[in-house]
Parts: sequence; structure tokens; C-alpha cells
Amino acid sequence: MKKNNFLLSIASVALLSGCLASCGKSTPTITVWVGEESAQFYQKMCNQYKVEHANFGYDVVIKGIDTGTVAGTITSDPKAAGDIFTVAHDNIGKLAGGKYAKPMVDQLLIDQVESDNPDSFKSVIYSTLEGKRYLFGAPYISQALFLYYNAEKISAEQAKSFEGIFAAAKDAGNKVKGVTVVGDDGFNFSFTLLAQNATDHSTSVKIYEGATESSKGTSNVQGDDMVSRTKWLQEAYNNPNGFAFASQSGWEQDLNNNAVLSVIGGAWHYEAAAAAIGSSKIGITILPTFTITEDQAVGTCQAGTTFRAGTFADCKVFMINAYSDSGKYAAEQELIRFLTSKDIQTRSFVECSNVPAYEGASSQFKTLYEDNRITLNQYLLASAQVDMASWGIPQPFITGTLNTYFYSKSAPAVYRALIEGKNYPETDPLVTNTYTTNGVRQGLYLMEYIWMHGKNPTSIPTELPVAA
Repeated sequence: MKKNNFLLSIASVALLSGCLASCGKSTPTITVWVGEESAQFYQKMCNQYKVEHANFGYDVVIKGIDTGTVAGTITSDPKAAGDIFTVAHDNIGKLAGGKYAKPMVDQLLIDQVESDNPDSFKSVIYSTLEGKRYLFGAPYISQALFLYYNAEKISAEQAKSFEGIFAAAKDAGNKVKGVTVVGDDGFNFSFTLLAQNATDHSTSVKIYEGATESSKGTSNVQGDDMVSRTKWLQEAYNNPNGFAFASQSGWEQDLNNNAVLSVIGGAWHYEAAAAAIGSSKIGITILPTFTITEDQAVGTCQAGTTFRAGTFADCKVFMINAYSDSGKYAAEQELIRFLTSKDIQTRSFVECSNVPAYEGASSQFKTLYEDNRITLNQYLLASAQVDMASWGIPQPFITGTLNTYFYSKSAPAVYRALIEGKNYPETDPLVTNTYTTNGVRQGLYLMEYIWMHGKNPTSIPTELPVAA
């Protein structure tokens, strides 16, 4: 592979740009990949930037892409990708480690990132290259899960707890479920896994804690509180008015048919949720609490313990393609500094509902609403998402291996089997009697083992908990 000159001097770039201009060459182009829903906005902002910065020296072309699959596109054909592209932060380690991205060395950009972003984001946007820690991703959108609910059938007070939601569902009909999720994957179906004690934010769950590029760190999902939370969700699943996975018709149709009254989703699900519930009657709030009963209490997790459902609280970032022409390097960093500035993040929120990543963004939302620059639903959505940041953690998958082990090696399927009371695997099961405390521990051990090893163990220890 041709080695990229990551540390090309800005002086050299300036000389090259000047030569291109003086020799009558056409203006070179920087291509930026963003989410499809934001392409028009960012093209307008970049056109404006070029007008206001006559010496910038580049045309900017914005291309809208599916941000959920862009990391795979980059690794399969990086030369065909944009000079700058957007990904969720959990792809940074994979792209940096595989040398698909250049580090950001412009000090003004580094200073802006360090000044504007919360510690939780700053902890996941750096990676190591040749033994040195570099900035690889510049945050500009935050994302977290929260609750959409039918405000005609669930009151704002009831929406504060799952118990309240289940009571509202019971009032709505014997077969009406209180809450669903948009998917059973490890991201969208994680609200009990990532739940925290509602009083002190404590949890025994650890997911790759302390991981590095060469170490998986520590994982623990077998604590008494996690066992109790799983038993709570099992009971909620079996409650006629409790929790349900989406039907084959999809969660949107379930909401539209009033088969379920609320859904846990993100800002990117708003249009679908509003269409299903009705934009005039949709409620939006942070994820509810739930309280452990005597039947669900295990060991140190006592009855009466209240948890708030949790989420991965993440950021989307801009990265620089390692295969981009090295002559664009300084200009790319300058452009990223502009695109991730507080002003552009705020304007992106107003025009595209992209919730900002910068620290303290929530202080802007009320003013924007009172000035009629955003709708009530935009205000509620942004406030709920930002407020969930304190009840969430960034996805800790600093390498592609950790991402794959967590999401794609069947751990989410194990957790769903636990909730549904099924053996896992169905043939020659390792986990049985899943509605017993020991069966729950078996399943949680299996999940932890998969996280750490990427495969099933040959057997599960008799005495649990034990490190996987």
C-alpha cells in the first residue's frame, strides 16, 4: 500500500494550491459524504463558505449517503469514497487502525474539538498511529435513544415509568402492549443492559472497559443488578400490557394500529414515529424508570431498587479519507473545522433536526423554540436526546473486532432468547431453563463470553458468576 504523507506541511499545500491557480488549472474539488437527509443543507453551507473565503481554493461537492453502511464502503473501496466522510464514532478504531483515515493535525481544529465537546465524546475520537495518539474524528451530531409515545393514551406522568406505561396500555385494551423497540439488535435493544440505578447512576455492567487497540479490556454482564433487570424484562414481556418485540408488520404499523403505545427509538426514527402515532399527538421524553419487585430481586439487588433505562449516547464524526489527495489535507481540516463549529451544528439542528454534539447545546433549544425557529416536537426531541446523555455511554468499540463481537456474533440473539424464555441455541443448547435465575446467569455468561471471544464456549461453568 502506498504510504500517505499524513504530516504534509501547510506551507507545501499553500504552494501547491497557488501553482494550480496560477497555471490556469480548473479549481480542484473536495468531496464530502454526509447523511442523505442533510446533503442539501451542507451543500448550501459549503457554497456560502467558499463565497466568504475567496482564498479557500476548492470547490466542495456534498454527496448524501447511507451513514449506516459507509464504513463498509470505505473499507471495500476507499479510493471511490469522499475526501471527507461521516461515520458513527464506533467505526473510528477500525478505520484508523486499517489506515483508511488520516489523523487531524491542524491545531485550530484540535483546539476546537477539545473545547467544544464533552469528555464522553473526547474519550472515543482518538486513536493510536505508529505509537502516537491522534485525533481521527471531529464530532458534529449526537445520537441517543429515548421514548416516543401516544400522548392521547399515555399521560406525561405515566410516561415517566414503565409501570405507568403498562397501566395506560391496560386501560387501552387487554391486548395492547405498552412499549416496543425498533429492532432487537445490540444497539436498539439495550435499554435494560445499559440501565443505571436511578439514584446514583450505578451499574455492574462493563463493556470492554479499558480496552485498547491491543486489548479487549474488561467486560461484566453477570452482576446481580443485571440479573434482576433481565428478570424484570422477562416479566414485562409476559405481561399482556407490557413489553413486545415488533411484529412482522413492523413497529410503525404496530403503533399505527394501537397494538403498542410507545417505542424506544432515536431522532432518526422521528418521521416514521410521527407518521404512525400522529404528529399532533406524539409525546417525546427520556427513557422511563422501572422498579424491581420481590420476585425479580437477586442477591445485592433488592426489591424496590429503581433503574432508569439506558442507551448508547454517541456522536457522528467527520473523518478524512487516507486515500484523498495529500494536497487537500490542510483545506480538508479547515473545512471540517467550519462544518463542526457550534454555529453550523446549531443551524443543522434548525434545518435538519440533527441534534448537536457540542457541550451545552441544550441551553440553545428553548431559545430556538421561543423564537419560532424550531417546532415543539423538535424542541422535545432534542431535549430528550441530550438529557439521555447522562444515562448513557458511548459505544466502546475502539476496534473493528470489538464492534463485530458485540453486534454480529449472536450475543443480541442470546439476550432475546432469555427474554422469550427459549433455550439457546435451539439445538444442543448451552442455555436452558431461561426463566430461572440460574438460566438467566447462563445466558448472561454466554453473552459475555461472545463479547470477549467472538464465539460460543464449549460449555458453561456450573458455578456462576465467573469471568468469561
